[in-house]
Amino acid sequence: MKATPPELDRLTHALMSPLTTLQGTVQLLQRRLSNTPDEQQALLLAALGRNVQRLRTVCDLLLQSAFFDGTHLQICVLPEDLAHHSAASTTTTHQDQPVAPAQAGQPLGETVTSRGHQCVLVIAAATSGAALLLPLLRERGFTVELIETTTRGIDRAREVRPALVLVDPHVDHEAEIALQILSEDPETKGIVLAVLSKEFHWTGTRHPFIIDPMLAPEQAVPLLTQHLSPSENPLHSRQRILIVDDEPDIAMMIAAQFERDGFQTTQVHSGTEVLQIVREQRFDLILLDVMLPDIDGFTALGGLRAQAETQLTPIILLSAINSPMEKVRGLELGADDYITKPFSAAELSARVQAAMRRSEREGGANPSTRLPGNIAIERAISQRIDQGLPFAVGYCDLDNFKAYNDRYGFLKGDAVILRTAQILLDAIRTMGNPDDFVGHIGGDDFVVISTPDRIEAICSTAVARFDATAPFFYDPATRQRGFISGVDRQGQPTSFPLASITITIISSARHTFRHPGEVAQRSAEGKKRGKQIPGSVYLLHE
Repeated sequence: MKATPPELDRLTHALMSPLTTLQGTVQLLQRRLSNTPDEQQALLLAALGRNVQRLRTVCDLLLQSAFFDGTHLQICVLPEDLAHHSAASTTTTHQDQPVAPAQAGQPLGETVTSRGHQCVLVIAAATSGAALLLPLLRERGFTVELIETTTRGIDRAREVRPALVLVDPHVDHEAEIALQILSEDPETKGIVLAVLSKEFHWTGTRHPFIIDPMLAPEQAVPLLTQHLSPSENPLHSRQRILIVDDEPDIAMMIAAQFERDGFQTTQVHSGTEVLQIVREQRFDLILLDVMLPDIDGFTALGGLRAQAETQLTPIILLSAINSPMEKVRGLELGADDYITKPFSAAELSARVQAAMRRSEREGGANPSTRLPGNIAIERAISQRIDQGLPFAVGYCDLDNFKAYNDRYGFLKGDAVILRTAQILLDAIRTMGNPDDFVGHIGGDDFVVISTPDRIEAICSTAVARFDATAPFFYDPATRQRGFISGVDRQGQPTSFPLASITITIISSARHTFRHPGEVAQRSAEGKKRGKQIPGSVYLLHE
């Protein structure tokens, strides 16, 4: 296969990008107005659709006839061919299947809400700028509470289930942990979260809304209240799609389509942005444009596949270049699919759904954390053994987790598992190497793979962060008491301490391994010793 000159790629991008926007916009309008009795609107849309199809046909002909002579782009088309293609295209148009129309006056992708009686919690010092928002919120009909510590803020949010929690990150040193707990705990994850901060580094699974503290209260309050959503239909239960396209109109059009289909979407417009945002937020699928302004989509794809957070995330490449060579390159780099612009809304939706199903069925990802599972873990260890690379494996296990699960239920237990996964990812990110690995064996068992020189710093960081977070998993009485009363496996009354984490480190610097099974066997031996030590601990297996 012969490579396409970049000059022709730029021509293709210049023609197909606006055409993709036009075609997608027409299809979205056709879906929205499919049951509307306005005959004139229907006729205008039909005419617009026919002419978009004519334009697409002519663009295809021009691109097929274009070549680069080393200095200029040239297009050689016979007039009769141009006339034939333009006329033929008026006989065929594409329309999506009709869907139920939106309510009158409702913006595309927006949920109609009714306020009713809603409560807002503000976690901040009484002397902070956040406290100035309270009178204005009350004027708008909200019940407002000011909580001056994050610990009490978490407990109160669990009690009253407010519509919104606003946090001043300077209220105390536990504010970030509180936001993470609020975003993941099943009792509070449907609550809208906001942070009063100009810049806020976030590593949780759901990004809060950022409110600039320099805004006047009269400006900040409308920004807060516009994000309120009814508790019976929490925004954050929807699957999340990241859309990466340098054409804002295309990104907006795709977002509108998937918002109508029930997804939550985020848009970025460069390769640098996508590599950064996936470290801060978790997505169920990424739509990645190939032609980006800084680094191309193929380079961004390689970077995504190298990061622990996105090793198994379905990624679909979008490109105006309909080249077999480009498609092969993308698939070889780890893309799940390659779609050529312009595409129909129905085709894009079907490809996205198929990629998500395939990921769940074949990817080996743990459904609760989306981390690589046992197959990927074994493969990662085998690769290091086969290549003779130095490596160290930390086997992580939560202590007293069963007692917690029995007391609070599996949904709260899943939130603890999710937070543990994020703590390990954060530790790898801050203390590890770029190609380090985090996997989820199942239940409360995890694996981190790094190098012998980094593994102890990673484990020490993870232990410290877990111990700082664990008390927030519990209700106030249990937190103060320091244990759960229950029965052991023999049915005898006993007390279970608060959850802790044990990490057993197996290092190739101390042992020679021939296959992953030997690594797992040694970890089992070390785990017994670690479990006998109270509290969180990491230890090197001799």
